[in-house]
Amino acid sequence: MIEVRGLASGASTHYPYGTMDLGTNLLTWLRRQGVTIASSCDGEGVCKRCTIQNAWTTCEMTLGEFLERCPEGTILVGYL
Repeated sequence: MIEVRGLASGASTHYPYGTMDLGTNLLTWLRRQGVTIASSCDGEGVCKRCTIQNAWTTCEMTLGEFLERCPEGTILVGYL
């Protein structure tokens, strides 16, 4: 399970994932789950608005790469 936690609201939601999802771009995967992630460049890596953990951009990593960096699976979104 991946937890998406909004730092502004304190709310969190959990989303299941499978092995087929690990190669999916993280921005794309989050949007498929219905999570609103800001991105004025629509994943081109230019605007840097899709930042999570106050450092990483979701458009520049896969779900699997995120889990390698953050094995506990908690995505922190500052504006949610």
